[in-house]
Order: sequence, then C-alpha cells, then structure tokens
Amino acid sequence: MFIKNEQWMNAYETVIGKTHMKLELPNQDAVLSQVIDEDIMLSVVADGHGSSKCTRSHLGAQFAVEAAAETFKSIKDELIKNETLNTRVLGKYYTKRLVRNWRLKVDADLEHSPIVLEDLNLSPKEVKSIKKNPYISYGTTLIMVLFIKEFIVCYQLGDGDILFVSKANRVSKPIKRDKRHIANDTSSLCLHKPEKEFKIKVFRDINQLLQMIILSTDGYSNSFSSEEGFFKVGSDIFDMIKEDGFEIIDENLKEWLEETSYQGSGDDTSVSIITRVDQVVEEASS
Repeated sequence: MFIKNEQWMNAYETVIGKTHMKLELPNQDAVLSQVIDEDIMLSVVADGHGSSKCTRSHLGAQFAVEAAAETFKSIKDELIKNETLNTRVLGKYYTKRLVRNWRLKVDADLEHSPIVLEDLNLSPKEVKSIKKNPYISYGTTLIMVLFIKEFIVCYQLGDGDILFVSKANRVSKPIKRDKRHIANDTSSLCLHKPEKEFKIKVFRDINQLLQMIILSTDGYSNSFSSEEGFFKVGSDIFDMIKEDGFEIIDENLKEWLEETSYQGSGDDTSVSIITRVDQVVEEASS
C-alpha cells in the first residue's frame, strides 16, 4: 500500500505470521497511513496481544488505528496556531480522546456480539479479569508518527519500534524501549487510563536532516538476533531507495516481510516506511 503528500511518501504492509497461519488465527496486527492535508500525514501500527484472554485483539488493533486517524482529523484544526505547534493538544488531550474513541468502537462491537465466556477456555482468574474489564479481550499496543508541516510527533504505547534514519544514514530510536516491558508484558489500550502511559516525542525538523522513518510491530525486530542487525535494515533500505528508487520498496515490501517473519519470529508483522519526497526526486535526477 502506498500514499504520498508534498513532503513524504509512504509504503506500508501487514502480514500474518506462520504461527497464526498454522493455528488458523487471524492477523492480530493492523497498519494504517493517511494523507490528512498536503503537509499533514499520519502513519500508525497496532499489535493485538493475542493471549488466551485477548480473544478479540485483532479487532482491538484495527479499532486502534482507525481511532487514531479519526481522532487526529477531529483535532487537526487546533494543532497549528501562529505557526506554532500546540503541544497541549498533542499530549493527553489527543491521547485521551483516542482512548475514548477506541473504547466506543469496542463497546459497539460488544453490543453487537457479546463475549460468551463459557465458550472460551479460560481460567477462573482470567474470566474474573474480563468481567471486571471487558476491554482486555481487545488489548493492543499502538505506535504512531504524525507529520505536521515541519514537525514530526512520535507516540508509543507498548512494544514495537520507531527508527529514524538521517541524511548521513545514521539509524536511531527516538523513543527508547520501555524497561518495564519484560517478555510479553507491555502497556496497552485496554488498561486503566492508558492515555497516561503514552510516550510522546516532538521534533522540529527545520533542516530536513531526517530522511526516513520506519514504524514496526515487534514481530519485525524480534526476527533479528540483535538490535544491531535490526538497525542495519534501516540503513540498507535507505541505500536501496537511493540506488533503485522508492518503487522497489512499494513493490516488494509484503514479500520481504513474509520472508523475514517466516525465517525469524514467526509472528504477525506490520511495517510502515516513510521517506522524504525530495530525497527520492534528488536521487532519481542525479
């Protein structure tokens, strides 16, 4: 899938992991990118938890990316005032609305199709937790990047990765891994007041030193034996775009993800790759 505006172009895909294929389970990831305006764009990935009590996490992930985009559209007119980014709006104001909209989608799904706990193979403790908080069944992480004029805003709730690649092909993480995320434990939209758990970073990229951003669910990074190997993917993709153009990414991304997941983690994998339009144009004309 591919979108672009005046500043950025974006290829994104999601693939089901071999483990879920064997178990005949749905893809529990979701990915969505949208051009909101000529200089405003959004890209978001979500990863449903997939544990025994999160039986509808594939829906939770889809609801999450939809709620992120819909909420952003509803507040975009409040974002820029006198050429300054309204960081108050982009903080808890936005995340709180996002969570509310996600829960409304979950509530509507529960009303249409109630969970029959007796049909699920759950422990008494798990049944009790779902009765107390039915959002657990839809549990999901969320990673998002907003492009608003010269501003780049990163959000992270739970695991997954955002990579920055500079003009000098230096790869870095704008948001470091949360040390609280051990094994399969992670922050989630299904928890109490998740808007407080978002990590948010705002960058003003006036000199356009940043050339590429990669968002991915943890199925991607977990397919590599080391963080160094994962970072090298960022620099390799950047070199590939400079040599062969962005079309090679758009045409081959799904196949690459299927191969990486199959040979690596076996997990569902979602990736969004965003590159500057002027970078691609410059390379093509050189």
